Amino acid sequence: MTTEGLHRRVAETVVARRLWSAGDRVAVAVSGGADSAVLLDLLVRSQGVHRGVLSVVTVDHGTRPGSADDVAWVVARAEHHGLPVHVVALDLGEDASEATCRSARYAALAALDVEVIALAHHRDDQAETTLLGLMRGGGTRAIAGMAWRRDRYARPLLDVSRAMLRTYASFRGLTWCDDPTNADRRFLRNRVRWEVMPLLEDLRPGCRAALARGAAHAAEDDAYLEQMSRQLEPFHDDGWPTSWVADAPAPIVRRAIRRRIPKAESRHLDALIHAARRGRGVVRLPEGSQVVVDGERVRMVQDAVPDSAIASTSGQG
Repeated sequence: MTTEGLHRRVAETVVARRLWSAGDRVAVAVSGGADSAVLLDLLVRSQGVHRGVLSVVTVDHGTRPGSADDVAWVVARAEHHGLPVHVVALDLGEDASEATCRSARYAALAALDVEVIALAHHRDDQAETTLLGLMRGGGTRAIAGMAWRRDRYARPLLDVSRAMLRTYASFRGLTWCDDPTNADRRFLRNRVRWEVMPLLEDLRPGCRAALARGAAHAAEDDAYLEQMSRQLEPFHDDGWPTSWVADAPAPIVRRAIRRRIPKAESRHLDALIHAARRGRGVVRLPEGSQVVVDGERVRMVQDAVPDSAIASTSGQG
């Protein structure tokens, strides 16, 4: 992949992976940082190939002084390209956590009247996400990292390295705004990015690319297991047969439960499978819902059940 040909390669990726169709309204999420500045330039240059109807969206989280200057930079770039721009102004405060900012940002993006939102996540981001998933003890879904397209969110740069994007930016003479929070070591991802990844790369050169390849393989495995889970799940009347939850392969059961109860965590799934093997118990889930193992059925319920019915399994309370 050459620097000069990167815009054509990205456009071909959009078409080959069906990230969007010709005529779809595509909002390019631009923070002002280098990655999103490059993404905007690439998509503008290759618009004749991917044929999306481009606009720009930027979110000011209101967490640091100077963020308004970044917004002004993004607006100027959008106007330079003749694109409409939508500015979302939040006021989260300097103490807002990374998770709070992410949640608020995605809530704001969800309100956009477009078919697709293009994000600038790249191969190095994917490697970090995979490593973070491993650190949480996640299964194939966590290790698979970010999808090329999920819901309205598309990531055309997932196979492009950060180094290639910086080389392209230099080749094109692009400028951007440096966000000081990206170097703040209080955030776990930043410590992984600036401390852990360089160490791993030193120990095993090429580990970023290897982790990204591992994420792609995990995504394929997860998609296959998801398909099998949908085919084999005997869900009926808000529940499953206890024998199926107890005896079917755990990867299939876990996916079936997560599909019905998205907020369920790994500890809840383990507790539920254990309760099914005992044939009796209750597992309390987030947001007040519960799953009751009662004889031959495992049922999702909203009403409270007596404490005497609760199985002594971990992940309950």
